[in-house]
Amino acid sequence: MDQPNLIQSAIDKPLFTPVNLNIEYVFGKVYEVLLVIWNFVVNSDTWTVIGVISSLVSILCIAIIIFSLVRLFEIQEEEAREIDHEIHEAIEKSKEKERGENPRWHYILTLSESPNESDWRVAVLEADNMMEEVLQERGFAGETVSELLEAASGSGFLTIQNVWEAHNIRNQVAHEGSEFPLSQIEGRRVIRMYQTFFEELSVI
Repeated sequence: MDQPNLIQSAIDKPLFTPVNLNIEYVFGKVYEVLLVIWNFVVNSDTWTVIGVISSLVSILCIAIIIFSLVRLFEIQEEEAREIDHEIHEAIEKSKEKERGENPRWHYILTLSESPNESDWRVAVLEADNMMEEVLQERGFAGETVSELLEAASGSGFLTIQNVWEAHNIRNQVAHEGSEFPLSQIEGRRVIRMYQTFFEELSVI
C-alpha cells in the first residue's frame, strides 16, 4: 500500500466509537436530579421550614437592633450624666474660689487693671487702707500707718520692706495728686508689693 492510501485511511477512521455512551442514561440522571430539585422547591414543607428559619433570623436581627439601640441610649445617658457632673464640679470649684477670694482685694485688682489712670491711683490708696486695717486687726499699735509698720517691723515679716516702699509711693500719690506720675506698670508693681505682704499674712 502506498503512502497516499495510508493517509486517507487514517483520516477516514473516527477518533473514537461511542459504543459505551448511553445518551438516554445520562439524560435520565439529569432528569432525576432536576426532579428532586423541583420537588424540593414545590414542597410546602420546604417553604414552611424556610419560613420558620426566616422568622427566627428576623426575630434575632430585631432583637440585636433593639439591644443596640437600648445600649446606645444608655451610653448617651451615661455620657450626659458625666458631662453634667463635670460641669457641676467646675461650677462648684468656681464658686468656692470666689468665696475664698477676698472681695476687697478683688476690687483693688480690678482697679489696677482698669484703663483709667485715676483707678490705678485709687487701687494704691485702697491697698494701703486695707493694709492699715489688717495690721490693726493683728494687734499692732499705732496712730498712723507708718507707726503700725514700725510696730510690725520687729515681727520678722519677710515682706515688710515691700510694704514700706509701697506705703511711701502711696503717700506721694495721696499728697501730690495728679502731679505725681503713675503709670499702670508702676501701679501694678506697687499693688504686687502689697500682695506679697497680704499673702504672707494669709489675708488673700
